[in-house]
Amino acid sequence: MKQLLLTVLFTWWIALLYAQPLLMPVGKNTGSGSYSRHFQQVVSAWYNPAGLSCLSSFAAGIYTENRFMLKEASLYAAMVAIPAGTGAFGGSITRLGNAAWHQQRLSGAYGMQLGRRAGIGLQFNYETTSVQGLGTTGNISFDGGMLWHISEQWHGGLHVYKPADASVLYSGGLGFEASRDFLLTGEVVSMGAFTAVKASAYYRVIRQLALEMGIASGQAYNSAAVILFLRSLRIDIAAGFHPQLGITPVTSLIWQLSPPPVME
Repeated sequence: MKQLLLTVLFTWWIALLYAQPLLMPVGKNTGSGSYSRHFQQVVSAWYNPAGLSCLSSFAAGIYTENRFMLKEASLYAAMVAIPAGTGAFGGSITRLGNAAWHQQRLSGAYGMQLGRRAGIGLQFNYETTSVQGLGTTGNISFDGGMLWHISEQWHGGLHVYKPADASVLYSGGLGFEASRDFLLTGEVVSMGAFTAVKASAYYRVIRQLALEMGIASGQAYNSAAVILFLRSLRIDIAAGFHPQLGITPVTSLIWQLSPPPVME
């Protein structure tokens, strides 16, 4: 009976979230920093491996969300970026679910610069689904992306992700770096017959504090975040809101050797 209830529960989620693979976060727009140069960090590179082309120092991070306040649907991820040549290697592990049912993804990636104005990245994933009493299945998936630094303020990007259990997800967007403390981004995401538009704004109020807000059409994943900077440590405390399914609290920690950008 427990397995049956879990199957029904996750099938319901898949029906509601059909435009987004289950292992992608829903509580925060982790890809907002992807459409920039100076706002890139290890979590945005986890979203789009082309972001690794912008990371010049060692970085590590963890991301956690309690999806819709359901303990059985908690998502955890850990990622690392190691500079190498004109780019960086990246690795991550992502897990969603519980002891009775879970999905997991192990990823390895590399991103590199193509001159001053462009960067590319490619990532390979091994995705598994485990059901208690029924065993584990595994599949290979991949994703790749590119960035185009149109000018010092304008940045564009593309991302293609082929999950093991869903249709290809395409995304593309633009970012405007008004300053080193203010970023606006817009993104279009398409999967099958579904298309959604996302927008986000990031503003660094003082050296130790930043605020972020995101809105989206379609599934209406709106989010807000308070971001704290303590030397080389960045702490994101955020929450996503779905009008039918409720709140998804999020916490992420990012550590990098170089200090965060100073205010201009």
